[in-house]
Amino acid sequence: MTKEEVLQLEKELSFQEFNNHDAYQLGQIIVDHIEKNHLKNVRIRIVLDKDIIFQYLMDGKKGVIWLDRKQKTVEKYGHSSYYIYLENEENKTYQEDEKDESLVICGGGFPLIIHDELRGSILVSGLVHDEDHQVIVDCLRKLKDEGTCK
Repeated sequence: MTKEEVLQLEKELSFQEFNNHDAYQLGQIIVDHIEKNHLKNVRIRIVLDKDIIFQYLMDGKKGVIWLDRKQKTVEKYGHSSYYIYLENEENKTYQEDEKDESLVICGGGFPLIIHDELRGSILVSGLVHDEDHQVIVDCLRKLKDEGTCK
């Protein structure tokens, strides 16, 4: 996946409306996706307006530091952490941030954009980082395809 494709997904998978119930539904979609596809268990967090609306650590998962770091990366840059990773790989733009233990330069954090404004984030941790990213993308598409969110 290219940086341009990631930026396009951020636009495509944004919302005009999104509320706490939608966050809960998205969390359930992610859990179901992980189980249905027999993927390794993960940590999941959905943040809306600075509140954690959904968080679930699947069996065997402990601690939330990776969720915290991915969330902070999305909040700092307003883009998916996978985009930040790709940009850093190409241009070394975020080399200083690699030393910051409160951030992480890898996939698994995705911006929750409502009315063209960053309002939160969707975070998955526990797979290979590009797979974390893909789980979020697949599940956001499913949520939008079901028509419950615009």
